[in-house]
Amino acid sequence: MQRLLVTGGCGYLGRELVARAPSRGWEVRATWFERPPQGEGEWVRLDVRAGGAVRAAVEGVDAVVHTAYRQGEGEWRVNVDGSEAVARASEGRRLVHLSTDLVFRGDRGRYREDDEPDPVNSYGRSKAEAERRVAALRPNATLVRTSLIYGGRKPGPQERLARDNKRFFVDELRSPVHVADLADAILELLLLDVRGPLHVAGADDVSRFDFAVLLGADPARLEAAHTTPDRARDVTLDSSRARDLLRTPLRGVHEVLATA
Repeated sequence: MQRLLVTGGCGYLGRELVARAPSRGWEVRATWFERPPQGEGEWVRLDVRAGGAVRAAVEGVDAVVHTAYRQGEGEWRVNVDGSEAVARASEGRRLVHLSTDLVFRGDRGRYREDDEPDPVNSYGRSKAEAERRVAALRPNATLVRTSLIYGGRKPGPQERLARDNKRFFVDELRSPVHVADLADAILELLLLDVRGPLHVAGADDVSRFDFAVLLGADPARLEAAHTTPDRARDVTLDSSRARDLLRTPLRGVHEVLATA
C-alpha cells in the first residue's frame, strides 16, 4: 500500500482527503498545527515553515498533498516559505500543491492555466509566489487552483458565512466546488503525470451573493454589496482541461444543491 502525506489534515479539504484516501488504497499520514485532530489515524503536529520537521514528516511517504495555508497575519511565511519547505522535502515524491483562483486579477474571468497570475491582494500574492517557488523546485508537481469549497460533512467556512453574514458581493464571481469532488479529483491526480497549473473548480460561475442564497441564506435579510479595489472581481476558472483529464465529475453548485 502506498503512503500519502496530507498537510493541513484538520482543514476543510484536508479532512475530506484523510477520510477518502484509504478507500483509494492510500495509507494516510496527516499533519496539524493549531487544531488537534479528532479520530483515528497517523497524525503529526507540524509547522510547515520548519524545514527539518517537514523532512521528517515526509519520510517514508510516496506522495504529498499540500493543503496547509493561512490568510491574514503570517500568511507569507506559511504560504510561501511553508510551501517551499514542503516542495524541497518532497524530492522524489509525487506532489500536489493547492492554490487558489485569487492568483488572478479578476478583470475578466474564465481564466485558463496559461493566463499569467496578477493578484490584487496580499493573500493572492502569497499564493502566486508559492506557486512560483514550488514549480521552480518541483517542475513535475501539479499546482491545483481551485475556488470556494463547500458541501462537507460539517458546515465549513462558506456555510458559516451564509449563516452568519448579512453583506455579500453581487459583482464578485467565483466557481464554487464541492469538497468531495475536489478531494476525489486530487486523489485521482496523484496517479497521473500532470505538471504545472491545473484548474479544478465547479462548473457554475456565481456571485458571492447568489452563492450565499444557494447555501440557504434568506435573500430578504442580505445586503447587496459591491467589490472594492483590493478584491478580485471575477476570478472564475475554466476547468475544461481537468474535465478532459479526470473521471471525477466537477459539478456545478446548482446541480449539487438542487439534489441536496
